[in-house]
Amino acid sequence: MQTIPQANPPAIRHAREELDRSLVDLQRMFRKKSGIAYVGRVDASPQAHSWFRRFGDDVRFCYVNPRGGEAGGVPVFTSMAEVPDYVDLAVVKVAPAIVPQVIADCGRRGVRDVIVFSSGFSEVGAEGAALEAKVAEAAREHGVRVIGPNTNDNTFEQFPVPEHHRGGLVGLVTQSGFNGRPIVEGIAMGAAFRRWVTVGNEVDLEVADFINYFAHDPQTSVIAAYVEGFKSIAKLRLALEAANAMKKPVVMLKMGSTERGARMAASHTGHLAGADAVINGLFRQYGVIRVRDLDELLETANLLAKLPAGTGPNCALYSVSGGSTTLMAELADSYGVSFPDLSQATIEKLYAYLPNYVTVSNPIDNGGGFVIAAPQQQRIEVLEAIAADANVDVIVVGLTAALGLLSDSFAADVLAFAPRSPKPVVAMWGSVLTDSPGYRDLVSSGVPIFRSFRKCFRAMRAHADYEAAKAAFRSRSWDAAALSASQQGALKQDGILDSAQVAALLDGSGICRAGERLVTSSSEAAEAFAAWGGRVVMKLASPDIAHKSDAGLVLLDIGDAVTAASTYESLVAKAKTHFPAARIEGVLMQELIGTGVEMIVGLTQDRDLGPTITVGAGGIYAEILKDAATRPLPVDKDDISDMIASLRLSPLLDGARGAEPSDKEALVDLVFNLAQLGLAAGSAIAELDLNPVIVLPDRAVAVDALVVAANSST
Repeated sequence: MQTIPQANPPAIRHAREELDRSLVDLQRMFRKKSGIAYVGRVDASPQAHSWFRRFGDDVRFCYVNPRGGEAGGVPVFTSMAEVPDYVDLAVVKVAPAIVPQVIADCGRRGVRDVIVFSSGFSEVGAEGAALEAKVAEAAREHGVRVIGPNTNDNTFEQFPVPEHHRGGLVGLVTQSGFNGRPIVEGIAMGAAFRRWVTVGNEVDLEVADFINYFAHDPQTSVIAAYVEGFKSIAKLRLALEAANAMKKPVVMLKMGSTERGARMAASHTGHLAGADAVINGLFRQYGVIRVRDLDELLETANLLAKLPAGTGPNCALYSVSGGSTTLMAELADSYGVSFPDLSQATIEKLYAYLPNYVTVSNPIDNGGGFVIAAPQQQRIEVLEAIAADANVDVIVVGLTAALGLLSDSFAADVLAFAPRSPKPVVAMWGSVLTDSPGYRDLVSSGVPIFRSFRKCFRAMRAHADYEAAKAAFRSRSWDAAALSASQQGALKQDGILDSAQVAALLDGSGICRAGERLVTSSSEAAEAFAAWGGRVVMKLASPDIAHKSDAGLVLLDIGDAVTAASTYESLVAKAKTHFPAARIEGVLMQELIGTGVEMIVGLTQDRDLGPTITVGAGGIYAEILKDAATRPLPVDKDDISDMIASLRLSPLLDGARGAEPSDKEALVDLVFNLAQLGLAAGSAIAELDLNPVIVLPDRAVAVDALVVAANSST
């Protein structure tokens, strides 16, 4: 299903046109339906007819089946040509081989919106994939928009908005019907949904189309998604841009977080830029909140839908015991959630109500007995004092167990206070018991509810990160200078490039490289050293030996002509002994660069996201330390600065332990120039390593380069 798009403006323009078209079509599709035709098996059972009601009480239904007649009062038509004019949606549940014809029949009848429930397509192999292609062709030919196949028929299900709901609605798109149902069941804990779409095999409409639709839908506040793979990355990027433009957070559970970099044959970068690293890089660019399980998807989306836009990050942690407040503080701190001290004036107000042996500076422990013994008005005044503190943006209330009067009274306070609180209230209900008055009051209060402190504070951290990302979001340019004739010539092959081809590719991209010269004899090596005028590095030149330092084919700090000549002989002899089939070009003599911070900068291809850029700890420790950051292209210089700042070694670039600071601006420029090369080359560069790049106080120099080409014509 996934393809690597050509990373160029024409591909983006095409994706934009497709999104514009699907937005108009989805706005039509999601208007209230007049009539729905079920094409396929007829089910006259009361349960089936009761299930119809989820589409709305006034929607008319019919079946399409060769048998004709009626079923439990519902008409059965023998073909789509017979269905009444009121039918504006078809739900197809027939054998997969028949689906293309049914799609064509829908188009001829003027039914442009179709959900294909049938399975047995690309999910079962090549034969099914060929059939799926016929479905797509029929849809295009007859102007039909298709959700599915291999999906559910829940797209038009009506979801009740919980009583006392405050906040926005969540738009949900999933590639799994089974894993979407637990999310919409969140209505039971106060979540509210605009719509839930299950996309199935995405023969036509895909995840990106629905993210874009929800971004433009005025009734959707938050977009939630369960995704296993992306079909069109160009469309996905544009849809995420739309969500940012409309100030709508996207919360996504993205599956498939296995390391795919191990498939790379030669590149260190390929091993560092695994699937998760690339997805995380994409999400970082677009402010997407990535979650790791279904509970987290539901609870985080619910939080974002209920918190007012622009809510600050500072939390007051409030509970009924020292144990609970300690746990709250521990987990909040572990996720970097801010819970600043309350002002002295607020502390004094709290001690007017609470015993002097409890801690109230933040976190706030009311001792438990206060909730049982004090009248509710006093308990509300404590909440009012906390909310009035200028250091507080959000009040997080922790109820760890269902403890009768204690938890019920505390929850009753939330119910009474939350609707009029000047600051948002968030609750954590830790008990497995949800049939208590306390839990019911929390739901009725309309506040976001979590089932663990860990997920609560992880979501609060995500909210703070989203607010920061929202303020800093910008579009990235897809424009890159076209490859020169010499660069195109260097890439007209498959496999590892030789030294001359590498030079042609990189020197045309503005990448600072160490000075070098290829020699083909020991005497030429001696002459080159004499002309060089300084100490040199000598490394075997062979396109068939990827990592020469690992093979002992790199020698440093050659200091005279005699040593240069003998080094040439020893390197060639060693290569012939250990790599008898390798092509040997000669020996590369290179200027010796001074001591600096060693980095790796590289390009690689991700199966889903196309060309990516990676920067991290380099040299021989690249794959040992695995200190790297990855982004899919395109990137800008702010992205690169953010990548560098995220590395554990970043302080070394600032001049740790008295060392002179490295030229980070030069490093950013080098990475950006390489990213622009990757954008221009697209899939023609399979892998590229600059390792190491030595960052000095006055420049950043690529010392070694490995390039693997993938000739697109083969």
